[in-house]
Amino acid sequence: MFKRSLARQPSLAWRLATTYLLTTLLVLIVLSLVVYFSTSFYLDQRLETELDTQADFYAAYAASLAADERALSSLAPTVASLFAPQADLTVRFFAASNGALLAATQDIGPEPSRVALRELRYRGPTMFTPSSRDLPHRRYAARQIVVGDSALDERVVGVVEVSKSTLPSEEFLATLRTILLIAVLVATLLSLLVSVFLARRLSGPVRQMEQATQRIAAGDLDVRLGDYAADSRSADEVGRLAQSIDHMAARLKHLESARAQFIGEVSHDLRTPLTAIKGLLVNLIDAAGPNERSLLEIAERETDRLIRLVNQLLDFSRWQGGRLKLERRMIDVGEIARDAVALCEARASHRNVALSAEIPSDLPQISADADRLQRVILNLLDNAIGFTPAEGSVVLRVEALGQGDGGTRGQGEEGISISPSPCLRVSVCDTGRGMSEEEQARAFEPYYRGEGGGAGLGLTIARAIVEAHGGQMGIESDPGQGSRVWFILPL
Repeated sequence: MFKRSLARQPSLAWRLATTYLLTTLLVLIVLSLVVYFSTSFYLDQRLETELDTQADFYAAYAASLAADERALSSLAPTVASLFAPQADLTVRFFAASNGALLAATQDIGPEPSRVALRELRYRGPTMFTPSSRDLPHRRYAARQIVVGDSALDERVVGVVEVSKSTLPSEEFLATLRTILLIAVLVATLLSLLVSVFLARRLSGPVRQMEQATQRIAAGDLDVRLGDYAADSRSADEVGRLAQSIDHMAARLKHLESARAQFIGEVSHDLRTPLTAIKGLLVNLIDAAGPNERSLLEIAERETDRLIRLVNQLLDFSRWQGGRLKLERRMIDVGEIARDAVALCEARASHRNVALSAEIPSDLPQISADADRLQRVILNLLDNAIGFTPAEGSVVLRVEALGQGDGGTRGQGEEGISISPSPCLRVSVCDTGRGMSEEEQARAFEPYYRGEGGGAGLGLTIARAIVEAHGGQMGIESDPGQGSRVWFILPL
């Protein structure tokens, strides 16, 4: 399942092309927005400044000519028509007393704008004052016309309102939006072509190295990148990586040959003599007296331990080479689990750890290798007892899971999701120190030794045996909360 999910991951070329394209597109969009809003802000500020300046000019000019509201009423048409047509402005004068329209360069209605109404000091329209109205697509500015020779003599005789259409600016901004949009689309298309080209150039060698490493992982240690590694010696990191992969494959092949030779020598030089010693000890025990028998039994147990260690190494070698074969027969897993608990009781008692088992009597039989399966359970119990402090407890559970029962989720090299098909589940729970996330992730790695661990092969071989039976194995643990190691076997 995990490998299938990896296969559905986007390719490196696709991710590189997408990243380059999205980055380019984001930069273009940000630049376009900056250009657009900067231009819009500039046009808006320029128009506002122009209107304020014109409003100040007309207010000052009208104040210099009209001494009161009556004079303003007669002079307003002349003042409004002096400069407004040349500046494309609409100028209107309103009386301060009642807000009546006195003059206008363009007929846009008698109502003052909101800014003009504020300058008239009206809080809102009444039956004696006009209402305000702002026309769409038009910007306004207004100033009071103040007359008087001194601050004490100042009085407002009217309000001048200056406005201008915003349609030219809006049309310019619409044209700018179109230009920016076209520019972004064209740049995006070019970026897409360039990103695809660059991504393929970069991902091609990586794809070759991926295929090579997959073949190496599958056991083909003769694979070499050859020409690509030779052509890339002088340049980039990718070329040096190709050379490193070739060197790694050659080194692994040498180490594999040395390992195979070592295992062969162990099998020939250790297993055969140990078997012979085992036979001799059995004969000596049968003929020995009471005093010698205990010493010979200790020697026999240590010999059995050496034989188990040799068998462990051989099983690991066979598993790595895909040669792990099972001697299947119909067995009672509950009986094997009880025997394993009995074999571990002495060690648990010596460490003051409570060892118990929850094993139903009506478990279905399965086709399995009894010796190797017992080795798995013994390994899990031995680990749990070793990592559990005094006064702690270890529980071995065996249970049958039928169709539709909840699955189990654990962690080995990855999370494992168990299908709800009928199976047997064996789990060992302890109250030890627990495991960190890193320890859980690496627990099944060959030769990995966690805190207080052994040779680093026990769990690796245990999982190999379980998977050879068609099952799965996992770990659930939290630091300080103990651990639960489980495996399932299909019925």
